[in-house]
Amino acid sequence: MMDIDKAYIEFDKYASHFNPNNRRIKLKIDHIKRVAVISREIAQNLNLNEEQVKLAELIGLFHDIGRFKQVELYDTFNDRESINHAELSVKVLFDENLIKNFNVEEKYKKIIQKAILNHNKDKIDTGLNDDEMLFAKIIRDADKLDIYYTICEYDFQSIFWYPDFNSGPINDLIMNNFINKHFVNYSDMKSNSDQILIFYAYLFDFNFDFSLKVLREKKYLDKFTDRIYENFTNVTVKQQVGEILKISNTFLSKCSN
Repeated sequence: MMDIDKAYIEFDKYASHFNPNNRRIKLKIDHIKRVAVISREIAQNLNLNEEQVKLAELIGLFHDIGRFKQVELYDTFNDRESINHAELSVKVLFDENLIKNFNVEEKYKKIIQKAILNHNKDKIDTGLNDDEMLFAKIIRDADKLDIYYTICEYDFQSIFWYPDFNSGPINDLIMNNFINKHFVNYSDMKSNSDQILIFYAYLFDFNFDFSLKVLREKKYLDKFTDRIYENFTNVTVKQQVGEILKISNTFLSKCSN
C-alpha cells in the first residue's frame, strides 16, 4: 500500500533544494500539490479503488518534478526555449533514481512513467494499455484544471513568460484552426498573442465529465478572458478573444446537455 503522506514529505525534501524565493519555484510547488489533489478527486469520482486513488495522487506529485531543474538551468517554463519538462521529470525520477525515496512498487513504475510523458503532449500516445491510458487521462485533466486556476489567479507575467502585452493580432492560421478544428498547433504560433489560444484549446481535450463540470462551476474561461482584456492592449486581440470565448462557452454548454 502506498504511503501518500510520506510521498508529500519526500516531495517537500526534494523541492527544498531549490530557491524558495524564486516566484516560479513557488508557483510550481503550489501547482504540483493542487494537481495531486485534483487527480485524487477525479479518481474518486471515477469510483477507483483506494490504491488507484493514491496512485493518481502520486502521479500528480510527480508530473512536473522536472520543472525545478528547468527553472534552475533555464529560468523559464517555456519548453520550446529550454527542454521538454515531462521528459526531464522522468529523467529526474528514473534516471537519477529519485523515485527510490518514494517506495513505489515496481508494478506501478511504467504506469507513472507513461502518464508523466503523456501529460503535456498534444495527444496521448497510441499503444498504451488500459491502466496506462486511464492514468494518463487523469493527470492530463488534473493538470489542465489547475492551469486554468493558475492563469486566473497568479502573476500574469509568470504565466506568459514576457512583460510586453502590446502585441499584434492572433494569426489567422491558428484562429481558423481553433474555430474549425478546435485545435492549436504550437508550431504555428508566431507572436505573444498567439499563446492566448493555447489556454482556450485545453477545453477540447478534457477526458471526464467531472473535469468539465469543475471548469463550468469555476468560470475559469470568463475569468481568464477578463485578464486578457486587462493586460493586452491591441483592440483586435480583444475582439478575437471575445469570439474565442463565445465558441468556447458554446462548446462547454453543449457538453453539459
